[in-house]
Amino acid sequence: MKFDVFNSVLRLWSHNVKNLHFLIRHENGILKVDDSFYSKFRNLLNKNKMNTISSSNVTPPPEVQGMKTLDRKAFSTIVKIPGIKVPKSEISAAQKAWKSCLFKMKGIKPIAELGNNDPHRETHHLILLDPGKIGSDKLTQEQKEILQNYGLNLDSPTLYEVVLHYENWSVSDIIKAVLPSDAENVTSYSQVGHIAHLNLRTESLPYKTIIGEVLIDKISTIKTVVNKLNAIDNTYRNFQMELLAGEDNYVTRTKEHQCTFELDFSKVYWNSRLSTEHQRVTEYIPHHSVVYDVFAGIGPFSVPLAKRKRCHVFTNDLNPHSFEYLNKNLKLNKVDLSLVKTFNMDGRDFIKTVFKEDLVERIKEYAKLNNENALYQDACKSFVLMNLPAIAVEFLSEFKSLLHDLPDSLRSTKLLEQTLPEVLCYAFTPKTDAEAELKPRVETYLKHSLPANYKCRVVRNVAPNKEMVCLSFQLWPSLVLETKDEVNMAQDINTANIESQNCEPEAKRIKCS
Repeated sequence: MKFDVFNSVLRLWSHNVKNLHFLIRHENGILKVDDSFYSKFRNLLNKNKMNTISSSNVTPPPEVQGMKTLDRKAFSTIVKIPGIKVPKSEISAAQKAWKSCLFKMKGIKPIAELGNNDPHRETHHLILLDPGKIGSDKLTQEQKEILQNYGLNLDSPTLYEVVLHYENWSVSDIIKAVLPSDAENVTSYSQVGHIAHLNLRTESLPYKTIIGEVLIDKISTIKTVVNKLNAIDNTYRNFQMELLAGEDNYVTRTKEHQCTFELDFSKVYWNSRLSTEHQRVTEYIPHHSVVYDVFAGIGPFSVPLAKRKRCHVFTNDLNPHSFEYLNKNLKLNKVDLSLVKTFNMDGRDFIKTVFKEDLVERIKEYAKLNNENALYQDACKSFVLMNLPAIAVEFLSEFKSLLHDLPDSLRSTKLLEQTLPEVLCYAFTPKTDAEAELKPRVETYLKHSLPANYKCRVVRNVAPNKEMVCLSFQLWPSLVLETKDEVNMAQDINTANIESQNCEPEAKRIKCS
């Protein structure tokens, strides 16, 4: 339901305060105040002291707290708002004093015409002020002087009654008023196309239907509201969801950085909060680079890199639905398909086959060049993107000895240093000492120390004690060339060391238990 003050019918009411009749109405789309008795009863009005008002008082009625079924009429209430009458000719000149402390609420104009019976109707406007912003400690001396010249008593301002309805309250106002005081307010949601995605805490679940209905009422672009029911599945990167309100339609489109993406939100992974990261990486990778997108999803990296940077992209995802929409989005964005090859396979298999085969072919091509100096200067940049933060680190082990069977003629260190790609691997880490936790974990799977020039940066905060980070480094010759025998020997030694460390005397084991 959308409140339109311009279509409001004439509303007239009377509030009697010791014989003072004070009239408020909406007429012709304008909030009008009739205070013809104002001068006669100023002393009665001033009994409403400022210390009884604060911005926190402008809230829905307390009776709505704990509501389980949305009753929109229950949110109607009358609030008292301080105001001043300013000559129309001085509105612009005086706005320096009151502009920062206007009463702002949807459907209510803070600059209103006075009522028909007001003697100043033709010459003045009523300026409604935010009660939380006109305390003496919140205004400059200049503002105080100007407002006082227009009759504002900072300690006992004149109050004007304004009727508020469900349509005037914000999403936050309503949800905060409905939820119990000990429940955490629902402060954020993600929107993908017409779908709003919530991750409600347990204490908010009894009010989930109301929360869904309010979002649809208040935000015109939202048609479907869902709540996440479980953790993201690490295989297909999707999760079970519950429809809270609106249409049972999960196929939608969303735009991001000049690209349009179509997806079925119930079957594929999409996170609008990664928009900045998608843009950062797209800008970071040079034009005409070669990109291997191991966990591509529906293409938030692959599509813009092929479309905007003309990169040659090998893009892969295990989820068949993601693979379907990845191909749709390449066509939807009119990407030159000669630049892209798509795959629907496990990430490990992709690295061991598609990535390896193309890398070897590129190494061979560069090796054919006669002028080595030109070769190493002109080598095409290449990148491996591994955006599966829950488990991507585990897949790094596939780079170990990947090129162990490379012919001796192609094992030039200088050649490999110029052709091996940079890896961007995403991971979740504790909020404190993210790099200190992630570096040894990465080295465990690589079974090598990272090069000194590796980089680690925070992508975003995921939870109070959890961050998503990106660790980047270039693959190096000794890592990919190490023979299988050397790897197996290192693994045996490592296993033996671990077993020897675990072989504590029985007495110690008993004490530990």
